[in-house]
Amino acid sequence: MNENEKLGPNPINRTRMLKFCNLVKQCGFIDLGYSGAAYTWTNKRFNSYPTFERLDRCLGNADWCASFPGTTIYHMPMMHSDHAPILTLLHSSRPKLRKPFRFENWWLLEHDFTHIAKSSWIKSTNRPFHLKTTFPANDLKIWRTKIPNSKQQL
Repeated sequence: MNENEKLGPNPINRTRMLKFCNLVKQCGFIDLGYSGAAYTWTNKRFNSYPTFERLDRCLGNADWCASFPGTTIYHMPMMHSDHAPILTLLHSSRPKLRKPFRFENWWLLEHDFTHIAKSSWIKSTNRPFHLKTTFPANDLKIWRTKIPNSKQQL
């Protein structure tokens, strides 16, 4: 999408290039770059007026880039075509699944459980009801890591 992406006797058509750049921008696409040869197409006239251009590319939007942040694009060698194949290696960023909060009945037997639960609930007083359980759940997760596993003792 710039003038360095063409090598050959004829000049690049700036009007068409700018229209393409504007369309890519308007669609919210991002050029993902590449590794390998700079050009993806040739006119195969190697003896007279050879032309090489980067016509083929990988584009993605912001959501796609966030889902596959380590993606690598390779321009492969031109073998049986006038276009270079493009190899895209995806590296997704799968979120780690959090273990859901589970209340354990044996916590009721711990002497400081009631105090932790009450103070946590009071901290969440100004929150909407559907968010009120967030503070107690987080505080209880921290609390349970600091006590010996009473469940095994029962």
